[in-house]
Amino acid sequence: MRHEVGPYLITPLLLVLVFSGIAGLIISLYLLKYKRSTGLIYLALMQFGTAAWAFFYGLEYAATSLSLKIFWSKLSYLGIVFTPVFFYLFSLHFASKHAAITRKLKIGLFSLASIFLLLVLTNDLHFLHWASYSINPEFNTTNYEYGILFWLVFMFCYTLLFLSIINIVSLIFEFPENFHTQIILLTMACIFPVVGNLMYIFNVSPVPGFDWTPIFFVFSGLALTFMNVRYGTFDLVPIARNKFLDMLPDGIAVVDRHQRIIDVNPAFLRLTQQDRNDILGKSLVTAFPKVKSLMEQLAPKEILEPIELDAEIHGETIYFDLRITPLYDPKNSLSGQLITLRDITEKTVYEQKINQTNQQLKQEIAEKEKLIADLDAFDHTVAHDLKNIIGAIVTSTDLIQSEVEQQNFQDLGEIIELIQLSANKSLHVIKELLTLASVRQQDVKSEPVDMLRVFEESEKRLADMIKTSEATIIKPKDWPSAYGYGPWIEEVWVNFLSNAIKYGGKPPVIELGSTQFYSEKKIRYWIKDNGDGLSPAKQKKLFRKYERFNQSQIEGTGLGLSIVKRIVEKLGGDVGVISNAIPGEGCIFYFTLPQD
Repeated sequence: MRHEVGPYLITPLLLVLVFSGIAGLIISLYLLKYKRSTGLIYLALMQFGTAAWAFFYGLEYAATSLSLKIFWSKLSYLGIVFTPVFFYLFSLHFASKHAAITRKLKIGLFSLASIFLLLVLTNDLHFLHWASYSINPEFNTTNYEYGILFWLVFMFCYTLLFLSIINIVSLIFEFPENFHTQIILLTMACIFPVVGNLMYIFNVSPVPGFDWTPIFFVFSGLALTFMNVRYGTFDLVPIARNKFLDMLPDGIAVVDRHQRIIDVNPAFLRLTQQDRNDILGKSLVTAFPKVKSLMEQLAPKEILEPIELDAEIHGETIYFDLRITPLYDPKNSLSGQLITLRDITEKTVYEQKINQTNQQLKQEIAEKEKLIADLDAFDHTVAHDLKNIIGAIVTSTDLIQSEVEQQNFQDLGEIIELIQLSANKSLHVIKELLTLASVRQQDVKSEPVDMLRVFEESEKRLADMIKTSEATIIKPKDWPSAYGYGPWIEEVWVNFLSNAIKYGGKPPVIELGSTQFYSEKKIRYWIKDNGDGLSPAKQKKLFRKYERFNQSQIEGTGLGLSIVKRIVEKLGGDVGVISNAIPGEGCIFYFTLPQD
């Protein structure tokens, strides 16, 4: 299918060359939009050179006169000698060999290419490039007899092409496996035009004398551009991937604009305990499944300040700090993100221990301050009681001495009984103080408590008091078991029971019982008296201030309920009182303990 238009012959192969030239020009203009990336400028200029090569060779192929063919053939060398130069510079930039792209290198390459072009243009003066040429009438192609200059140009172009291919192929050994497919495709795209040119040089083309090289070069450019658009290869690799990343102790991951992981360094895999093949190409949340919602929120953001994350790896909690740096393409559009991951487990655990120690110290300080406040509030009462007790003992000893001197032994029994009573009171005060200190300092292990047995021990300790007061004690049939420490709970019952006798009616009627809170897994034990009860104001003071109500009538130190509160709270429970201040209804004192 041929049509002659003036001195040119229109054929399908000419249309292929024209289409290839237009495609190369479009690719070049498209890539020039990325002019802030030097590597893409070289690729764009390479495509511009192949477009010029395809256009001028198309005119040579279409021309029917030998002079026109040689004229267009000479012009096609604008693309032939400069395209390999631009391709070589692109390969150096893509392989991150920026230091090799020196001013001297560029001047040398462009000077040599310009000299070759000048010698081709002036071939009619020396015939060093083409010794002779003729037209193949069957295919309208040009037959050349090559001179020495042609082979020098051939060596120059092929040397640059092979060096370019080596630069790109070498990346297979430096880049992770997920880039290998792209590099292999890129290498094939580079080799494609070489094959086309060899077909032309050694005359193995299906169309004798037809040069497929510019067409193959254009299609190589299409493949390179597709890889840039599809994979973002030229946008991300020069920015985010350098060889030293493999040596960093911090985990590094590169994700694309769709939050897919496209590259990780060994440290990232070590920190997350994952296999490269399990996460490459998958969503970022695969690496952090416990914080999926957080990672989705952080996807479009820049996080330069560390965010602390934790993950359970092989049954152990590992703490990380995470930073996210956005990666932008030359059009200032988000093309991906750089994830930096650092293991801060040791630091975090150390800080947690420090915080825990600080909390314990604060708690101890608070307890000591509370004890000091308690003792400050109690010192006057205790001092007054001990002063009276010791005064009574001193007075009694003076009386004994006087009676002995007078040989009067009639009243010695009463005096000795008074001394014993005072001594017992002193021992009681001291015991309460020791109990308070013991509860504050001692740690005990909670275990099931037989509450009936514990109460009976308390009852035995107060047997004389119960008998003297003629108290009636109504006990429950069942005593549910709770967790606690028997000796301490015995002190609780002694204090509650003695108070019920002291402040109850005349005679005291005391009722005991318990209430179970199944939902909270707790048991409340209570004791009810028939005294006058307590007003709300007095109830507020009861457990926090060492104050005895009805001091003129009731003996005691006022320390007992404070001890009760300390004991029960340390066992994980609480204490309280219920009263309507109605004479005869008395008070209900209670303490609650865990059931398990």
